[in-house]
Amino acid sequence: MSGACPANSVISSYIATEDSLLDVLRVVPYCAEHRHVWSPRLVTITLETCSQLDSLWKYEARQSPCVTKKDLSIADYFAYYGQYMAPQWLVFYGEEPVMLQPYEEWANATRYATNQYAGHETAWWGAYNALKHNRLENQSAATLEYAIRALAGLFLAILRCEFCRNAVAQTDWLRGDGHNIQANLGEGSPSVKSRYITAESRLFTYALGWGNEGASRPLDWEGPCSQRFADWVSQR
Repeated sequence: MSGACPANSVISSYIATEDSLLDVLRVVPYCAEHRHVWSPRLVTITLETCSQLDSLWKYEARQSPCVTKKDLSIADYFAYYGQYMAPQWLVFYGEEPVMLQPYEEWANATRYATNQYAGHETAWWGAYNALKHNRLENQSAATLEYAIRALAGLFLAILRCEFCRNAVAQTDWLRGDGHNIQANLGEGSPSVKSRYITAESRLFTYALGWGNEGASRPLDWEGPCSQRFADWVSQR
């Protein structure tokens, strides 16, 4: 694939999909009783979210001269991106803040290779596949829980994508001190953790550099962030 990544389109498509999910959440607040609620609106959101993720990862993969396959699948993305994505967590703001690990099914893999993907499929990607093949028969797979986790997975993938960093910098997502803080999105240095940078959309907060710390470890936050994230940290 040639040509520059349409990063601004990636961001605007994500924002539009997040806005659609916010509209649903205004009517059906996220709580334990509503996790398995489904609707035709959630069918559209799930299909759109996962299609965006597939397209983004396909673009990224094809920039590498090592990737020669024409048809790429989630098993290939598991091999290419799984080791990085598996431990990443973020905070979702429903009725109460909730810590989510969208790719948690990938975390117990012993090796990240295409032929090792069996048994590690995320439930929300399974729902997407069912909807993609027959959305009318499988529309009940489009639950609120899966739509939220899918969008969280897309948000993390956008933040990780080096081709999207300048476009991310043009949003109001990044909170932190210093210049060129989007360069920290690569999270290639342990010092990123001590920079205390958050990426915050309307629904999620991701703490750069803290993903590999594990979701259960203490989070001593000492930098700028939204009040909602500060409140969540103080209540952990």
